[in-house]
Amino acid sequence: MAEMKTREFLESLPDLVRQQLPPELKAFHVTGPAMSIVKLHYGRPAVHYEVWIQKRRREVEVGLHFEGDPESNLRHLELLSGRLDAIRAALGPGIQVERWDKGWTRAHESVPLEPLGDDFLVDLSFKVSKMMWTLEPLLERAAKV
Repeated sequence: MAEMKTREFLESLPDLVRQQLPPELKAFHVTGPAMSIVKLHYGRPAVHYEVWIQKRRREVEVGLHFEGDPESNLRHLELLSGRLDAIRAALGPGIQVERWDKGWTRAHESVPLEPLGDDFLVDLSFKVSKMMWTLEPLLERAAKV
């Protein structure tokens, strides 16, 4: 198949991700795509999974972003930092957990940009679903404490 436009690629991604998740994780909301970003969240847009296609840098960021108040962002950073070895064991050594812009924090991986075709769409959808499958239960357990 021919290469897709960025918007078409990002519009197709959430449905593939949803198909790969267990029933308890399928009910996410989608924001976008806007420009070169699509966000997936569970009712709190400030805490979202994000796919950001960065053509100039020739990479795609796949991440979990915390863009709420600085205090809760830091709590999330501490939660993930404390489990970084287990997270990397599940998702790979490329996962970074860090402070970011505007007091935000994130767990993310940058992957090389490939042509925006079906193969790359499937590959990215598996990365996103695996990230959601791994990280969302950590966030849910922490919220109950």
